[in-house]
Amino acid sequence: MTDARHTFASGFSGRASRVVRDILAALIALAVVGLVIFLAAMLTAAFLVVAGIAVLAAAGFWVWRKLRGGRMSAGGTETKDRTSGPEILVATRGPEGWTVDGVGPSSSR
Repeated sequence: MTDARHTFASGFSGRASRVVRDILAALIALAVVGLVIFLAAMLTAAFLVVAGIAVLAAAGFWVWRKLRGGRMSAGGTETKDRTSGPEILVATRGPEGWTVDGVGPSSSR
């Protein structure tokens, strides 16, 4: 009878330890999944903050360039020529209707 009781106690202990081990494994798995989701959310938020700052900087640069009124060449240097102004277009009526001819820069007149 002592052998049967001992067998029953060890069987119960084995089942209980397996249940506890399974519950702990499930909790650890949930914690890892939660940590991964949390880190993904934090990285996404950080990316959105950086992207927002970049968009604001680009918009500010665009407004600054519009207010300053210069053009940039491919090398990043200003290409605005102070001697030439906008081209003047002259509309004349010809035998087949109106035509527009470019006369040249406005500073040449």
